[in-house]
Amino acid sequence: MDDLQELHRFFSDEQVMRYWSTAPHTELQQTERYLRGMVDGKCNGLCDFVIEYAPPSAAPTVVGKLGLFDGHEVGLMLGRPYWGQGYMKEAMMEFLDNIWQCKDIAEQTEIVADVDPRNSACIGLLKKFGFKETGYRERTWKTHLGWCDSLDLALERPKD
Repeated sequence: MDDLQELHRFFSDEQVMRYWSTAPHTELQQTERYLRGMVDGKCNGLCDFVIEYAPPSAAPTVVGKLGLFDGHEVGLMLGRPYWGQGYMKEAMMEFLDNIWQCKDIAEQTEIVADVDPRNSACIGLLKKFGFKETGYRERTWKTHLGWCDSLDLALERPKD
């Protein structure tokens, strides 16, 4: 739970949470519950991670999170101060290089993403890594923004 305060900064940021499936967190306890679920989950450290940046001669700092929700759906978040600097691209590269080794998804043929179609940055990133559009659904999530649609994307397991 060492990362609680840093993650709460992102979970309480209106811009960071704009396309998340919940409203921004207004209390630290909300982020603590989320983080506790992540830490206690079967994918923690295997396919669900906090992203840190470790500058030379300085302590690492949390910049976001990336992982699989329910063992098959990619979820990602990056703190606003780190947008546009390549942190998520680098994290996604490492994530995809290793995710298929996770025994919890050994039988899966693909991983998926459910993205708000207005989130062009996320869609662009996923497509750079080979995710393909598989569908579009209307009014799938009711969030702090009202009803939101979903663009579904999938990435097939690499052939051995």
